[in-house]
Amino acid sequence: LPIRFYAMLSGRDPALLAEWLERGPMTREGEADPRLFARSVKAYYDGSLGVRGARLLEDYADQPGHRGVSGSGYGFNQDSIAQMVRAGFQVGIHAIGDAGNRETLDFLEGVFADAPEARDARHRVEHAQVVHPDDFARFAELELVVSMEPPHAVEDMPWAEERVGPERIRGAYAWRTFLEAGVPLTFNADNPGSDHSPFYGIHSAVTRRNPSLEPEGGWYPEQAVTTEEAVRAYTSGAAYAAHLDDRTGVLAVGRWADLTVLDVDPFRIVRDGPPQVILGGRALLTIVGGEVVHDGRGTR
Repeated sequence: LPIRFYAMLSGRDPALLAEWLERGPMTREGEADPRLFARSVKAYYDGSLGVRGARLLEDYADQPGHRGVSGSGYGFNQDSIAQMVRAGFQVGIHAIGDAGNRETLDFLEGVFADAPEARDARHRVEHAQVVHPDDFARFAELELVVSMEPPHAVEDMPWAEERVGPERIRGAYAWRTFLEAGVPLTFNADNPGSDHSPFYGIHSAVTRRNPSLEPEGGWYPEQAVTTEEAVRAYTSGAAYAAHLDDRTGVLAVGRWADLTVLDVDPFRIVRDGPPQVILGGRALLTIVGGEVVHDGRGTR
């Protein structure tokens, strides 16, 4: 493999889970240059906000009487996922609505009560898109990682507040609130759900503006992060979430020589402006294990 893959097993595939339950997590301990890791399970607790599938504590603001779908009604097999957690696998649970997130927290808290050692697996909540104010601290208490996508905020802003109203929207796409609560954060692109470009992601995270630079001043800018926080979420935060923070995520002696050379400096661009220049950034070189696996210096 030319790059490293941190794979997730499908939580909706009983045969696959049964097979890996026998095998156990693939941690690749002791290998000098491993490329494939399989120690995590992806599960889906509720639907998406856009189609009103996310599970909410109260009715949708634009559809009275409707609160979305979750749990077994959305293919979440509580028993099989709990079994994988107790067997040492990390679980990444897709949770979008404030009820979906709360019920996900309740589920993990219940599993940890029976298997306290399972807390150490750095379990993830994927998206954590709308969260009730009372629940942010619970993510830290349960030692969870929150995996979020900055572009979702700027892509969803034309309709998101219509779905949840002016109060609940303040707990949506709430990167700053999570950081202040002491919750480890990792950013990603949610491929193929959004543009995979990390330059677009960093721009979204720091400015809370879309590529057309709207709105002026940013959408709920109090939830923006600094450039350093955004870069860390894409690098050392991702390494922590993958249990690889002792081997990668930062440039240091003794770590893997996994590097990306960019043609822009995110710190200088966002500091000296204009920040939208970063949207045209490119990866010039990708280096894995000290070897160049992508050379983009001659392309544009």
